[in-house]
Amino acid sequence: MSKFLRVGLALLLPALVIAGFILLPPVSSTPVKSVASEFEVSVEPKPLQVVCPGALIEVGGEDGTDLDLIERIGEASIKGYSSEEITVPPLTGESLPLIVEGVEQSTELLSVIQTQAASRQRASGLAAAFCEQPVTSGWFISGASGVGNESVLSAANWNEVDTQLIVELHSPGGVVSERFALAAGQERLITLAPLAALAGVYAIRVESTGPALAVAMQNRWSRGLTPLGIELTSTTQLPATLHWIQPVTVLAEGYQRPTLRLFSPFGAAEVVVTAFGEQDPQLIRTVVPEAGFADVEMELGQGSYLLKVESDIEVLTGVRNPALDPLDYAWVYPQELFTSVSLPVPGYNSELRLANPGALAISITVATTTNDRPSYQTLELGPFETIGIPLSADVVSVQSASEFLAAIEIVDGAGYAVISPSENRNLGEDLLVSVR
Repeated sequence: MSKFLRVGLALLLPALVIAGFILLPPVSSTPVKSVASEFEVSVEPKPLQVVCPGALIEVGGEDGTDLDLIERIGEASIKGYSSEEITVPPLTGESLPLIVEGVEQSTELLSVIQTQAASRQRASGLAAAFCEQPVTSGWFISGASGVGNESVLSAANWNEVDTQLIVELHSPGGVVSERFALAAGQERLITLAPLAALAGVYAIRVESTGPALAVAMQNRWSRGLTPLGIELTSTTQLPATLHWIQPVTVLAEGYQRPTLRLFSPFGAAEVVVTAFGEQDPQLIRTVVPEAGFADVEMELGQGSYLLKVESDIEVLTGVRNPALDPLDYAWVYPQELFTSVSLPVPGYNSELRLANPGALAISITVATTTNDRPSYQTLELGPFETIGIPLSADVVSVQSASEFLAAIEIVDGAGYAVISPSENRNLGEDLLVSVR
């Protein structure tokens, strides 16, 4: 290339750049707006599945000397109710899944409970649980280890794919965790003593790395050679700033008081507990340290109570309630609010416990069905009032235009237990979808 040509190009390029600024239209800085479209789709829920946790678990054999042995003992009694045709086996050893199809899903579509009485050398009493939908994560607050206490997890993977269960143990000494592989259709029984080490109290967080799992916790309590009870829950909970707990019934006045346990996983929490009974409400204030526990003995007179637990940050809570006659105990956990719930009735001496968590009186309709013959009664519950209704039917259903709390309390010669239901439902309805 000649010298003159190179000079000409050098002079031409700046001229073209300047011409471009002059002749080309400016680029707008205003963003282009996307056009949204909306449409409705009808989504039917997948079949409703609940899982009963199965028979009680014994660690170490009946006398506790076989440390490597962990096994089911006996069979649990199963009772179910469904608005559709479904076969519920009367007994089960291992965890039991039950599935029913239906568009309108609730406890009216499927509601199942299990109960089991034990009379063993190291474990006696009555354990009862509501058969829950599987979960991907949740908390149990009732862990205990050391002399006279034992906590065991059961986990079942009733899916077609393998997964892992992460178990985190939160104690005053810190957090330890372990992973457990669960093949499709596999159940595992997990004693928590190796994780707990010397921790007297702890909370357990469970999480599946894949699909939802059926997880339950069993607790056993004894003093020396005297078993003081056995307890089972399949209901996990989540931290919250407001919890409702009922019934907290004083069954052993002068023996041992109900104990409220609080755990604050995220920071120090200021907690106010209000106990509503037949007398004036009683207030209890306490502070829970960060990642710490508070066990509060509740000085309550004879009667049954509704507890309102309020905190400035999210906490977990529950009440360990002992009984003297029968000699047993139960953990009573935070409950859901219902406007409608249906429950099968256990084959033990039981009461339906209802509570009004609102500041206004409400009307509640209770239907009990025996041999397909229903009977009805309407009740008025005042603000924060509780009531017990003896049960001798097959199924009990409760409806109200206002929210209420419901549980079944068993006080029987076989033992003491509280069954707290939760709503059974999968997502599915007419949805409005917005696409941008």
